Amino acid sequence: MRNFFRKFHLWVSVPFGIVITITCFTGALLVFEKEITVLCSDDVTAITPVGEPLSVDAIAEKVNATLDDGVDVTGVVVSSSPDEAYKVNLSKPKKAAVYVNQYTGEVLGKDERLPFFQTVFRLHRWLMDSNPGEGKLFWGKIIVGTSTLAFVVILLTGLVIWWPRNRKMLRNRLQIALKKGKNRFWYDLHVAGGFYALLLLLVMALTGLTWSFEWYKKGFYGMFGANEGKNTASAVVKTKEAAAVEETPQECPGKCRTCTLPVCVNDKENNAGATAVAVEHSNVTLWNADAVSGATNVTSTQYVDTDATPSVDAITAATDVDAASGATAIVDGNSGATPVDAMAADVQRGSWQNAYDNVVAQVPHFETITVSNGAVSVKRSNFGNMRAADKYIFDKESGEITSVQPYKDTTAQSKVSGWIYSLHTGAWGGLIGRILAFLAALLGATLPLTGYYLWIKRLYGKRKDRQQ
Repeated sequence: MRNFFRKFHLWVSVPFGIVITITCFTGALLVFEKEITVLCSDDVTAITPVGEPLSVDAIAEKVNATLDDGVDVTGVVVSSSPDEAYKVNLSKPKKAAVYVNQYTGEVLGKDERLPFFQTVFRLHRWLMDSNPGEGKLFWGKIIVGTSTLAFVVILLTGLVIWWPRNRKMLRNRLQIALKKGKNRFWYDLHVAGGFYALLLLLVMALTGLTWSFEWYKKGFYGMFGANEGKNTASAVVKTKEAAAVEETPQECPGKCRTCTLPVCVNDKENNAGATAVAVEHSNVTLWNADAVSGATNVTSTQYVDTDATPSVDAITAATDVDAASGATAIVDGNSGATPVDAMAADVQRGSWQNAYDNVVAQVPHFETITVSNGAVSVKRSNFGNMRAADKYIFDKESGEITSVQPYKDTTAQSKVSGWIYSLHTGAWGGLIGRILAFLAALLGATLPLTGYYLWIKRLYGKRKDRQQ
C-alpha cells in the first residue's frame, strides 16, 4: 500500500509541481505586502502630529472638494496611532482611497498597490492571465485551482509515505542534516521540511480554493452553515425607527415570505399597493422604485447584507438594480444613484464626528474605526479574524448611536469569509502568524523542486545501474 501511495504521490506531483512552486513563492511574497508598501510610501502614510486633528467631517469635506464629479467620500478610516494618516474611502473606482494628514487636511496621496505586488498577485491567483469575460474559460484561474487541489492530495499522500514505523525512523524524519552532503540535505528538506509545513500548507490550500472554484466555495461555506445566497442574518438589530415601524403595522403591507423582515421590496406580491418602503440592509438601502414618489415611511428593520464585502476597512459605494422587483440598492449614499433614488443618497456628514466621539467614548481601545454615512465600524484587534468588527448605527443628523451590532451577532457568511482571509494570509496570529505563513509558503515552494531533484537523481541512478 505504501508503494502505491509513493507512486501516486510522484505522478500527481510531476505535472503540477512548477505551478505549485510559483503559487507558494508568490504567496510568501504577498504575506508582508502591507509592511513593504508602508516602507515604500512612508511619505503618504506617516505624519507628524501637530496639535489636535481636524474633525472627521472637515476631512471628508476637504477631500470631497478635490474629487471629480460623480465621485464622493464614502468613509473615513481612523487609526489608533496618532502618527498614521487617515484613509478616506472613495465611491469609485472600486476600493479607491486617499491618505490625508488629519492635522492639516492635506491630501498626501492615493492608497494603491505597488506595481511589483500587482504582478505578484496576478501570478499567484491567475498565472498572469486575464479574465476573458462571463461565459468563457478563465484558464489561469482554472490551472491554479486545479494545481492547488493536486497540492492537497500531494500533501496527504506525502504524510502517508512519511509516517515512521518506529522511533528511530521518527527521529531521522524530523531532522534536516546540514553536514552529510547535499543529497542528504535535499532529501531531509523534502521529507522533514514538508512535515513541518504540512498543517499550515493544508490550511492555506483549502482556504485558497474558495477563490478558484464556485462549487468548492459553496460547499466550504455550507460546512459552517454559511451558504451564500441566504439574505437572512443570524441576528437582527433594530433601530428606534425600525421599532416604530413594527408598532404601526397598518402602514406595512405585510411580512416578507422570504426573510425575517416585516417588509421586503423583493416580495413584490406582498408589497402591492404599498407606499414607498425602504429596507436597510446594514449599509445598503433598498428602494421600491415603483412607489418611491411621495414616500412618507422609509425605514424598517436593519440586518447585515450577506452579499456585502467582508472587509471593514473600506465601505465602498455601489448601485444595483433588481430587474425582478424594480429595486435599487444604494450603498453609503452613492452619487451614482438614479434620479428616482437621489433623495436617498443625501450624505449628511455633519454628524460623523459626533458619531465617532460617541463610539470612542464606549470603545476607548481599538485598532481602526471606519466612519461612513450612518454607520461606524470598530476593529478592536490584530489577532484572529482580521475582518471582525462591531458596527454602530447612528442618527445621520445628530450622530447619536441608535443601535449596535456586535461582531458575534453578524452573519455566519461574514465570519467564515473573514476567517478564510485571515487563515490564508497568516494574519490570524499577528506578526508571528504571518512569519509562520511566510516560512511555510517558502517551504511549500521548495517541495516540488526538491522532489524533482530526488526523482531525476533516482532515474539517473537506475539508468547507470542498467548500463553497468
